[in-house]
Parts: sequence; structure tokens; C-alpha cells
Amino acid sequence: MDRRGTDADGGRVLRRGRRTRMLALVVVQNVLVTACLAVTLYVCWGAQSQTPASEDDVHIQFEPISGNPENMILKFGQVKSSYMMSLGVEERDKIYVNCTGPYVFYMKVCYLGAKEASGTLELRVVGEERPVSSFRLNASHEVCRGLHSIAYLTREDKVSLHLNSTDGFKIKNAIVGLNYLLGKRCEF
Repeated sequence: MDRRGTDADGGRVLRRGRRTRMLALVVVQNVLVTACLAVTLYVCWGAQSQTPASEDDVHIQFEPISGNPENMILKFGQVKSSYMMSLGVEERDKIYVNCTGPYVFYMKVCYLGAKEASGTLELRVVGEERPVSSFRLNASHEVCRGLHSIAYLTREDKVSLHLNSTDGFKIKNAIVGLNYLLGKRCEF
């Protein structure tokens, strides 16, 4: 044995080759992990800056509905919408659909009154008798409820909301939303 491979105190053989290989392996592994992390952060940062948040929905707040509305088309009060759907300017009761696909139709409704009342809120394509989606509304006291369903609408549809009631149904407040489920993808 030569002197370079032995320990000074006891004459034991040192295996520097294994240590060096292990150290090289750890260094290479850390470099690869750091490179993967850098690429991941770069891709995520680039994707977030290029894709804005989805704004393809309509939020509608209605005026209070009181009295005895038996069958009526609801008029819009406060409205927020975006480019994939638009609302009639003169006709505040129609939503113009610009993309074919599935939509979430949701609402929060607050009933007014202390007697048993029932009704149906329907989302209908203008000119068609059958609703695309509907909610059965029942209340025996003042209460707020959240409801939702899926509706499939096609490009250039005009939709409106119809309230059908027979029992003197009164609504204190209603907020309705229509949200396109395919995000920014409007290919049809």
C-alpha cells in the first residue's frame, strides 16, 4: 500500500473514490432538481401572465317581485356580463349567448311572506315553449335558498327567465348567474 491511501493513525485504507462518487451524485441530483424547479416556475409564471381570469359569465340582480305575479318574464336590475354573452340594451329581459356549450345556471333567491307559496323559475330560449332549465320554488316562510343546474345553450340563442306562480309568490331578492363551463374556449 502507498501512503496516500492509508490513515495516518492506524494504517487503515481510505476509500476516497466512493466518497467522491457519492458527492458527485448528490451534486448532480441537486442541480437537476433546481433546473426542474426553475423550468416549472418559468412555465407557471408565463401561463398566468398570458391567460387572464375567465370573465365569461352573466350575473343578474332583479328588482323585488311582489304582488301577485302569476306568469311573467323577469326584467333585469343590476347586471354584470362579459364578451361571451351580452344583454339586450332596450330589452332588459334577454341574454344573448355567443358560445355553444354547457352553462351553469345558478341563483340565490330570498322569499318574502309567511304563507305557503310555490312557483317555477325557467330559463327558456326565446321562441321555444319548453325550458332549457328550471327551478321549483317552494316556501312557507321568509327564507333564502341557493339553487343550481346545468343548461346546454347554442350560439346565437336568446334566453330569458320566466317566473310561473299560482299562489301569490313574492320574492324579496333574486340573484341569477349564468357561467360558461368551457372557459375561454369558444370554438362552436
